[in-house]
Amino acid sequence: MTTSPSTPSNETRLANAQAVESTMNNATVLRYPFQSIDLGWLVDYIGACFQPEDRFPAALRLLNDFMAFAVLHKDPFLGEACYEFYNATAAKDEEEWPRFPKGMDSFCDIARRVFEAIRLVSKYPQWDVNSKVEALGNIKEFILDIGEPRNTPTKFSTSNAEEAMKTTLSLINGLRTSLDNLEIFGALMDSLRALFFCFSPCVGVYSMFQGANANGTGTYVCCDRCPCYVKFRSTYTLFIKDIEKMKVIDCLLMMAVKEDDAFACKLVEDLLQRLDYRNPFLDKPVRRVQNGSLFAARVALFDAFRHVKAIMTGSINLHTDLPSHVASVALALHVVRREVKNMACASEQLPVLDRALTTADNIYTRLGKGSVTQHLHTLKEYIITTFAFLSEPQYHLAVHSKTPPNENGVTPKCHNPCCPGNVKEVLKCAACRTVSYCGVACQREDYKSHRPLCMEMARRKVAPTIIKTAETEVQTLKSAAFS
Repeated sequence: MTTSPSTPSNETRLANAQAVESTMNNATVLRYPFQSIDLGWLVDYIGACFQPEDRFPAALRLLNDFMAFAVLHKDPFLGEACYEFYNATAAKDEEEWPRFPKGMDSFCDIARRVFEAIRLVSKYPQWDVNSKVEALGNIKEFILDIGEPRNTPTKFSTSNAEEAMKTTLSLINGLRTSLDNLEIFGALMDSLRALFFCFSPCVGVYSMFQGANANGTGTYVCCDRCPCYVKFRSTYTLFIKDIEKMKVIDCLLMMAVKEDDAFACKLVEDLLQRLDYRNPFLDKPVRRVQNGSLFAARVALFDAFRHVKAIMTGSINLHTDLPSHVASVALALHVVRREVKNMACASEQLPVLDRALTTADNIYTRLGKGSVTQHLHTLKEYIITTFAFLSEPQYHLAVHSKTPPNENGVTPKCHNPCCPGNVKEVLKCAACRTVSYCGVACQREDYKSHRPLCMEMARRKVAPTIIKTAETEVQTLKSAAFS
């Protein structure tokens, strides 16, 4: 009589999972990016700091920015926050929050409705058959309504929007004939994202979206399966709060510099003064989140950018304030260089930063001796170049990069030996970070062989080193002068 090799039962797996969970630090309180984001404070801020006629336009500008970044990274919490933010502003009294004249915001309204469609379709796999059919029908009617002639100006080619709508309608029809086809569902989500950026006014984020598609790179936001979550749960107790405020500032930073947006620039300056992220109670938690140190570098670059603009526009006293502004620019560039010097792919940016520092020194030495206009233009270009590099999607706050293709253009293989190999991208195992899989199915199939290594590496990460302490008698050392 022969026996087949035994496989781990569900009870054994549950016991192993509970053993690992017992070593986790559950006292740490995590909010965004691991829980829903609350933008109620931002609505209150707009109501308190803006004139009535400026409140709704400001809220609409912020909503467009947040929607663009939520679509770019497929961020469910930021997407839900956009929905709540819009409802909160729409519920305000029209006397205190005057609206636009009818028709003036129709173009932005299309972007918002496409965003709502993306938010709706993202929940598609969880629905029953009737809900799926009804939702697809509603989205199809909405797309057909967009296709009607409109006299709304657009920054993008009309042909791009028409092509995106045709593709979306085709995928909707295909999904209605095969409701459980996940491949068509994924293509529909990508098509809706492309359609959103055809109407979104955020040109800077649109360029990021195009660049990511052209390079074949992808991102995913922090979640309970990412390395950040394990890191927070395996260290001393933390209360991670106010990260959502830093996320808001990070989005506005990129709009302020990449699009030279005066409104976003002024808003960031005011928020940084009010929130003071450099306070240790905010700075340390932010740096523990993915790309937190790069967020600090972007803030430093923003400081340099606004100082250079203040000098170039003549909004400061050139005789008394110019030296301090140039010194602030040089200090900000030194901070950025310190933050990026250890990045694996920052080798091309270090010479740019060195040239920027040299230019700042030249400006300082030429004060009072001649014109520095050309040097200021050169310095501004260096700052914008470095900021553009640090604004790549994989460097945004609370965002991880998916495994990119290697230098030969070949995507890394899935660790599951039975995987057919038709892999576009892979993700590392969140527990051990030592192997990569193309999806959950392959990870589960390879669980038996990978489990010993995975559990050992997970224990090493989640079990903090115990520091032994010894109590001794308190001794008072007297100074020789008093003996």
